[in-house]
Amino acid sequence: MRFTRRFPRTLIGCAFLLYGGLRLFVGLGLVGQSLGLLDIAAFNEPLADVASFLTEKADRTLVPVSPLGYVAYIALMGLVLSAGAIGVVRNRGLGLRLIGVFLALYVGLFVNFLTINRKVSHLAVCSILFLVLVWLDRLPARASPVSDV
Repeated sequence: MRFTRRFPRTLIGCAFLLYGGLRLFVGLGLVGQSLGLLDIAAFNEPLADVASFLTEKADRTLVPVSPLGYVAYIALMGLVLSAGAIGVVRNRGLGLRLIGVFLALYVGLFVNFLTINRKVSHLAVCSILFLVLVWLDRLPARASPVSDV
């Protein structure tokens, strides 16, 4: 079986699309809950956790953020990652750039709150997958055999 770049790119792109879509839709749900547009019991605890985290980190935060701002930022990260994933699956150059922007936004969260927590493992996995995509993108293209008949 011949190695092609398309299969691993598609597989990684789909994984990023699932993760980005989850971040986007949960983030939008939390934004809706914060604005009073939704009333979903499952969102009460995560919003309370966000508020608690922001209060706990308030003295060490570089840029103060409200709970609404935080969950909107999470939704933005999901949107950027989803768009990047679609670009990777469709083999568009912008896809890798958008995933790079997502990673920068993710690092920005850790820097802003001057903290490292268990979610750094998500960032590490995303970074490794991003590097695999970059590596796949830089592999020399194989010439297709042409018959002289």
